[in-house]
Amino acid sequence: MSLPPGIEPVRGDLSDNESLGRLVEGCDALMHLAGAVRGSTASDFNFPNVDGTARLIAQCSARAPRLPVLFFSSLAAREPQLSHYAASKRRAEDLFPGYDGPWLVLRPPAVYGPGDKEMLPVFRFMARTGFAPCAGRRSDRLSLVFVDDLVDASVAWLPRRERIRAVCSLHDGHTGGYDWPDLAEAAAAVCGRRVRVWELPTHVLDIAARANRSICRLTGRQPMLSPEKLRELRHPDWVCDNDDITSLVDWAPATSLEDGLAATPGWARN
Repeated sequence: MSLPPGIEPVRGDLSDNESLGRLVEGCDALMHLAGAVRGSTASDFNFPNVDGTARLIAQCSARAPRLPVLFFSSLAAREPQLSHYAASKRRAEDLFPGYDGPWLVLRPPAVYGPGDKEMLPVFRFMARTGFAPCAGRRSDRLSLVFVDDLVDASVAWLPRRERIRAVCSLHDGHTGGYDWPDLAEAAAAVCGRRVRVWELPTHVLDIAARANRSICRLTGRQPMLSPEKLRELRHPDWVCDNDDITSLVDWAPATSLEDGLAATPGWARN
């Protein structure tokens, strides 16, 4: 694949200090998005999410002192006791106060849009079956953010990057988040069919999660649905606010849920 003029790829990984050093040298700003979202053990997440972030920060300190860093964490880090993933993100966040340079940790909630591999299957299921599959209770609430708004927030950080050391959440501007009837209503408005909330049987999901983890251990694949992931999905409050991020950078969300779904191909038809 050809790259636009001025783009220089640096090949490596989070375990390669030399390539990380080349990556940060001469940079004006660093956006760190690399990490693991699937796994079944703590080490599956700790090596890339915690150790890799530590190596990157160390290379910033050694080769690019005070380089501004934007780290993409997760709202899950707010509840590190729920899963190995959440705990690894929280541990990675805790590295930044020890870094001498400016930094911003972003904690997005569920991100959706083109290319999404987590929320898109849920909305596709709604469009195809007419049911919104809820792992917890229909009253559980969560915030969302459209991927373009997340990108815009990242760009808005750049002019202010030298003055920020903070952890911030962000969402699509829908105060109080959404419960599952809200999600079903938004999906129905875009796909043009009635969508009803379906609270999935607890014991069925428990068995499926345990079986999925066992099968993935045998095949060497990383499970998306695990008992730990279920604890995240069943948490009743994944609502966040924009108070801190909007006080620090010139950004406001621009995409409603219905507009974001309408702009996301591959779920409302077929």
